[in-house]
Amino acid sequence: MKNRKNLPVAALRAFEAAARHGQMTAAADELSVTHGAISRHVTHLEAMIGTPLFEGARNRPRLTTEGRMFGLALTAAFDQMEEALRLVARGDDHILDVACLSTFAMRWLIPRLHEFTARHPRYDVRLATDDRPPRTAVDAQILALAPDVALAQNCTLLFEERLGLVVAPSNAKGMEAAGWTANPALPRLETRTRPHVWSEWFRLMDEGAPAADRRADDGAATRMFDHYHLTIEAALNGLGAAIVPWHLIAGDVDCGRLIAPCGFLPSGYRYVVKMERSGRSKTRDFIGWLNEAVAAFPSPP
Repeated sequence: MKNRKNLPVAALRAFEAAARHGQMTAAADELSVTHGAISRHVTHLEAMIGTPLFEGARNRPRLTTEGRMFGLALTAAFDQMEEALRLVARGDDHILDVACLSTFAMRWLIPRLHEFTARHPRYDVRLATDDRPPRTAVDAQILALAPDVALAQNCTLLFEERLGLVVAPSNAKGMEAAGWTANPALPRLETRTRPHVWSEWFRLMDEGAPAADRRADDGAATRMFDHYHLTIEAALNGLGAAIVPWHLIAGDVDCGRLIAPCGFLPSGYRYVVKMERSGRSKTRDFIGWLNEAVAAFPSPP
């Protein structure tokens, strides 16, 4: 354990205020001390670390390069201490940090989240929608597991994914239930975050040739989008055909905005919720609600 008994807390606080304001008078006002007290603290700190923190005229001092860097570091440190005090004083049981994929958040979780907050109004749900692993600690993470990935002990299965080919009604003319389309010229809408979904679909449909050969043979054009929600919007606006999980477009299929001529097939992917911090009631409440919401979700036609 580090020894902090000689840490000059008062001097550090005085210098941080002076560095943040850029002048000692403002720092003195903030801390309710005299200008001379701030100056003495800064001088003491400079002697202790052996580096000048201010330079220039005494009535108009400027931060040195080292002083500027040190001031920024101290401000961040004091901010962290204030946040720690706030959490201890209020407790963090009311904050529920959840991470999930952006399209899942936009098209499934957020439209239902009011049901959870109505049932548990004391929780402040903070949603992170980065499509990479979360950089900070979260209470729960919703993610999709590939078919060859085992279910970890701290994960709860939510549902198994089902994929389907969808098009706007204007592009559905001539499509046959036995094939993916009667019009090979209809562009295939693809997504960078899941670049092989068309190969998955051809495998699920048991189309004799590999996807690469079919792509070369039928000459279908492709249009690439960065995220699934953009691909779905493109399909809704008639820009082509897309392979999309049922849970993302169930409402659009139900109301006729999208047509799924081949139905929906299990892909082998599983959506799970990972409990990052075990033993907390807020996490158990959230996972319990998720299971209820999944159970109430309609099955594909």
